[in-house]
Amino acid sequence: MKWHKASRLVARLARGSGGVASAGDSAAATVLNEIDIALLGLTETLRVATANAGAEKLLGQSARELLGAPIAAILPGYDRNMLQSSNPSHPVLKIMAHNQATLLIEARASPCRGAGDLRYILALRDARPEQEAAAKAARLACLYEALSALNAAIRHTQDEAVLLALTCQLAVDLGGMAMAWIGTVSDASGAIRPIARYGSQITYLDDLRVSSHPDIAEGRGPVGFAYRDGRIVTVGDYRKDGLAGFWRERAIAHGFRSVGAFPLTRQGVPFAVLTVYHAQEHAFDKDIVAVLDDMASAVSFALEARDREQQRRAAQAALAEREKHFRAYFEQAIIGMAATNLEKDWLEVNDALCVMLGYTRDELLTKTWLDLTHPEDHGDNLKLLNQMRAGQLDATTLDKRYIHKAGHVVHAHVALQAVRHADHTLHYIVLLVEDISAKKRHEDMLGRLAKILNESSDEIYMIDARTHRFLFANTGAQRNLGYSIEELRILTPTNVEPGLTADDFARLVALLQTASGDGVRRDGEHQRKDGTVYPIEARLHLSLNEQTPVIVAIVQDTTERRQLEARLRYQATHDALTGLANRAFFHEILVNAMTHARRHHTLMALLFVDLDAFKNINDSLGHEYGDRLLQNTARRLTAVLRREDWVTRPDDLIARQGGDEFTILLQNLASVDDITRIVDRLLIEIRQPLSLVGTFVQVTASIGITVFPFDDADSEGLLRNADVAMYKAKEAGGNTYAFYAVAMSAEIAERRLIEEGLRRALESNQLLLYYQPQIDLHTSRIVGVEALIRWQHPERGLMAPGAFITIAEESGLIVALGEWVLKNACLQMSLWKARGLAGLRMAVNLSGRQFKEHNLVATVARILMETGLNPATDLLELEVTESTLMDDMNAAAATLAALRDMGLKIALDDFGTGYSSLNYLKRFRINTLKIDQSFIRDITRNTEGAAIASVIITLGHSLGLTVIAEGVESREQLEILREAGCDEIQGYYYSKPLPAPAFEKWLTTYRPDL
Repeated sequence: MKWHKASRLVARLARGSGGVASAGDSAAATVLNEIDIALLGLTETLRVATANAGAEKLLGQSARELLGAPIAAILPGYDRNMLQSSNPSHPVLKIMAHNQATLLIEARASPCRGAGDLRYILALRDARPEQEAAAKAARLACLYEALSALNAAIRHTQDEAVLLALTCQLAVDLGGMAMAWIGTVSDASGAIRPIARYGSQITYLDDLRVSSHPDIAEGRGPVGFAYRDGRIVTVGDYRKDGLAGFWRERAIAHGFRSVGAFPLTRQGVPFAVLTVYHAQEHAFDKDIVAVLDDMASAVSFALEARDREQQRRAAQAALAEREKHFRAYFEQAIIGMAATNLEKDWLEVNDALCVMLGYTRDELLTKTWLDLTHPEDHGDNLKLLNQMRAGQLDATTLDKRYIHKAGHVVHAHVALQAVRHADHTLHYIVLLVEDISAKKRHEDMLGRLAKILNESSDEIYMIDARTHRFLFANTGAQRNLGYSIEELRILTPTNVEPGLTADDFARLVALLQTASGDGVRRDGEHQRKDGTVYPIEARLHLSLNEQTPVIVAIVQDTTERRQLEARLRYQATHDALTGLANRAFFHEILVNAMTHARRHHTLMALLFVDLDAFKNINDSLGHEYGDRLLQNTARRLTAVLRREDWVTRPDDLIARQGGDEFTILLQNLASVDDITRIVDRLLIEIRQPLSLVGTFVQVTASIGITVFPFDDADSEGLLRNADVAMYKAKEAGGNTYAFYAVAMSAEIAERRLIEEGLRRALESNQLLLYYQPQIDLHTSRIVGVEALIRWQHPERGLMAPGAFITIAEESGLIVALGEWVLKNACLQMSLWKARGLAGLRMAVNLSGRQFKEHNLVATVARILMETGLNPATDLLELEVTESTLMDDMNAAAATLAALRDMGLKIALDDFGTGYSSLNYLKRFRINTLKIDQSFIRDITRNTEGAAIASVIITLGHSLGLTVIAEGVESREQLEILREAGCDEIQGYYYSKPLPAPAFEKWLTTYRPDL
């Protein structure tokens, strides 16, 4: 009212003429001076022309400081547009007074028509109290809304945790609080921990330390006081109030300026605290506190009401449960329950009694208890009834017999209780009837069980846990030990188990006292009365049911089981075929031997033994005879190490690695000479002839040797080294040994790289076929080509077969390689045939390994069918070496015959380097002899080579065979072969091997040289 009255007076003063006020105006000016309103007079340029005392007080500046100042400097943002605005609302501007206080200034302008520069009068007032009052009213309204929402939620929320969480949410979302949480003491530490929380700054609660104890700083804050005293505690300004000192920096960092803690009670005792935070200082005045207290009281009331309701329901449920339990106990009890009157009639019976006696309830109620009692028990039962009737007896128990409806006896234990009238006369008798028929049977069974235990083959003992003396021993124990029960009763377990001391047994008793229901299991040995010892397994249990603690021990003689375990261990560590140690056991011993050698600085050696050409024997004679050869070899190896002069070497070990491979561990060697002496004897022994299948078989071995600690530091490395050295011995022709050298590893690594690369080459199309022409010496015409494999290595370039064929044969890849060559040669032959180049013979080499494959004939037939070749008309020739045929002549002859029957031609390659016998040539159905190029190379300088070539040509012609000479490189060689009568030649003289496109081009340029 004061502000509005002043505004009207200002307007009247501004309308005065000439600056002279009337009496009424003078009165108005007087009133304006008396009213605490700030006034500024402004010029046309909006500079201060006048300022009253109210302006000085409000703005904190003297009139001298204000006069002449632009209004925008005093009220930032205030300009002519605001001054002349017709908007009925007046601008409120935030300014910083000279005392650093922030002011909210409302400005009302009136034009002034007075004389001089004065054009406007500006009335100013502090708008903060009004806005603070409005804000407080809004907060109160929000809190009341939150309170209303909380009361509504209380009626519908049954879950306590949900209610507490909702209380925090309403305080923040509707009540305008920055954050709210509810905490309680949950353990003996006294710490108050959150059980509900809400707000954008709940990270404030992370690791927050608040306590209910008053003697520590964490307990002397608003929450601690509220929890202990059950009173509301507020902090108006975190920056100044000492009560919040422990949490001041943390609260200010999260934007909190004031806090209120409101206790939540149950049965009048605080159990939790609702704590709310506000971003403004002094936010918790009495009105706000009152509303928050109402919220806390509403929650407390709701929880207490819920507790009372739960208690009431629990009491009702307990009462109903007791009633239900009694009825269920009566109706569903596993023992019979009944009531009977003085006339011996049943008044009430339960189902258990009905089932026990075999009657329905209706049937049983028509009987008397005397009707169902065994006749021999009538007298005793009637005597008890008379005693109860006379008041001499109120309760008793007895065992009696009932007669079941089916006629058999039911043994029962009966408890009787008299129920009397007020005058102590007998009203009725309550009976609890337990069927003990099973117990009776159990007692009979226990008698039989005692007999069975006594006759058990296991040793069963009962031992006094205090004196350690035997109390009982069954017949089995007496029989096994050879003692009578009388003799055992003066003994203790230490007398029958030599390895067990009195202290050991005392510790065992102590262990049994803490053992689980399974008792304690232990192994040991028993000594019979005659001194013999046998292994045992004992299971011991401690029985505390008797006055004297008793140990029950069940003991088994484990002699047979130990023998079985020993056999199983042997089978797990030894090779079934040879009886030698197996790979796993050898590796275990090797690791231990290396440790011993390293510790004692001794020398040891690892030998890797592989039989030479074992596969040929296995394939030709069969696996049964191959196994016999392995067994004999194992015996021979063992014999060498067990000779009289080696009996002092008990630590040596022989093992079968697998197949025809053996390993030998030599320990405690004096020098390397010891190794070579043993290995020499091994080689001699192995190559001794052996009689198999009515014939003598002689095998040799290749032995690789690695020496520890010279060659490697781990067991796997030693095995690899010995394996590498063994392969080196094989490369030397077998029947020898080789010591490991570092260079061998590089060589083996190279071989492995070739082998792995060759596998990839078969899969990734890296292999090629080159073709070398074969020339008829009589006509100089091209009569055929030989397909020769090449490998286009991705890193090494084009590789000739000499770089990888041997490795392919040793790894077994030669079979797949040979099949690839045969198929691709046939495909090329079909392609040339389609292009009009029919009539050229295609020669393809078969390796020894490939030739011995059992399915070779089927494989060749399949490839011919897949490539569309007819073996009867298309000239396909397969080349085999004479050494391949000599391994098993019978099988070779059969295979050659099958191939010839298909229409294929057969060439004998490298002839002259092996047996070169006319007799075996007659046995094989071949078409062509190929003179090995080793005889051709020096034919012009070496008359012996020329003579051999001539003999081979003559021999071939005598058998009707075509003879081809390989490796012809000069005209002079050609003429010598022509003169000797050779049929065909092949070599660099005409052409080196060429890929198919280059060979086709060469064909177009070739001119016969007649």
